[in-house]
Amino acid sequence: MKKILLASVAALAIAATGANASPFTTTSPNGALPGGITSVGGIVLDLVGTNGTRVVSQLAASSLYVGFANDGTPIGYRGNPLTIGIQGGFTPAVVAALGGGLSSAAVRISLYDGDTGPGNFDDGANFLALNGVAFGANGGDFSSVQTEQTDSSGNSLGALHTGFNNNILDTGFFVADVSQLAAFYATLSLGEVKYTLNDTSDPYDNFFDFTQGIDGGLVDVGTGPTVTGAPEPASMVLLGSGLLGFAAMRRRKKAA
Repeated sequence: MKKILLASVAALAIAATGANASPFTTTSPNGALPGGITSVGGIVLDLVGTNGTRVVSQLAASSLYVGFANDGTPIGYRGNPLTIGIQGGFTPAVVAALGGGLSSAAVRISLYDGDTGPGNFDDGANFLALNGVAFGANGGDFSSVQTEQTDSSGNSLGALHTGFNNNILDTGFFVADVSQLAAFYATLSLGEVKYTLNDTSDPYDNFFDFTQGIDGGLVDVGTGPTVTGAPEPASMVLLGSGLLGFAAMRRRKKAA
């Protein structure tokens, strides 16, 4: 499988993961996440094209929503559905690398105090969409996602459970249904992925914190990546002038 990691200069400053980082949070349904993806925090989008090419991106935790849906930041993200975050960098070349469609797609989300666990007041009431397309089991139901509690460094604190629970940091993977793939792929021509949460009960009753975890980001909006060729099989292409320049600098030092 060819892999394309959407990266920018921000990737050079990613913090180290915890000593007891859980394999659950670093292993997508599509396979182990690439190096540089943090063990918790932010939003990770893992796409596999119909041609087997894998495109992985991460939106930094610090750029995501925190607060009540009608009183949080960024201010422009408020509302119902509320905007969790917006991932840029999906240039026509990146989209074309997927071969014209998707064979699978997964999203990792870390959320503190989600209140969608069993018996929580938003159990079965919060739903994820990407570019307006429902994403995941049962229409993107946060309560249907298998999650794990960790500390802010990604160290596991307990057994797996369901939903994003009250007053703890949970991380889990939403996996797109086959019926959702074509509609979502069609939206990638927008050049970005907008993650939203729709609350079907009382949209303003819960305080969300999507900013917790390790603050790593791949794909810097405004310095979007470009796709370059990659040898087969299972090669990793680091996209972005920051990483390419860093690699060149290392080669010059070794030559000296």
